[in-house]
Amino acid sequence: MAQAVQAVRRMLQAGGVHHVVTTNGAMLVRAARDERLRRVLNDASLAVADGAGVVLAGRILGRPAFPRVPGVDLAQGLCMLAAAEGRRIFLFGAAPGVAAAAAESLRQQYPGLQVVGVMHGYVADDAAVIESIRQARPDLLFVALGFPKQELWIAAHRQPLGVPVCLGIGGTLDVLAGRVRRAPRVVQQMGLEWAYRLMQDPRRWRVAISLPLLLVLAVHERVKEQRKRAQ
Repeated sequence: MAQAVQAVRRMLQAGGVHHVVTTNGAMLVRAARDERLRRVLNDASLAVADGAGVVLAGRILGRPAFPRVPGVDLAQGLCMLAAAEGRRIFLFGAAPGVAAAAAESLRQQYPGLQVVGVMHGYVADDAAVIESIRQARPDLLFVALGFPKQELWIAAHRQPLGVPVCLGIGGTLDVLAGRVRRAPRVVQQMGLEWAYRLMQDPRRWRVAISLPLLLVLAVHERVKEQRKRAQ
């Protein structure tokens, strides 16, 4: 987590526009068959492992060990950074009223935090959204439109937006606004937060079913790599 926050800090200092992806198993399974989405994920300035399945897939592939970095925790870490360094934040997405409630909660948690704009995710006019964000001049834009819409939206608009760092955060605003409860800490540490969320919202079955699919893909990829080395 500390490395992820510092990586974003360096992006803010370096200038330019950057896309941060909080990757879960459903995203990787979708990207395996969707070239457009795969290109967006590969082009991101930073990708962190939001889901436990991503960490497990990395182990299967024999990659260097990396920890899980939940999107909600990363968002809070960046809010702490923003409050300390005078950075400006814009919240875009979720249902009407959620972003405003999340902004109020964040201001109470992190005194001095500048939330310079909020907008719900049911605005159909992208041009109006982009103009509102540009006028607010945030340093960090949190986009909560759900996967894969938020990743594709950021990739399509980050240049005209001109925001230094854009971060797709899924259902994080609902958590920050108190609309959705996070799993107990012990459940998070066991890597079962996805199961807790599924019990709260059965519509998240796509996330749950992605775990075995991701592991099958990882095993298949590992076998291919081993065959190549054996040739």
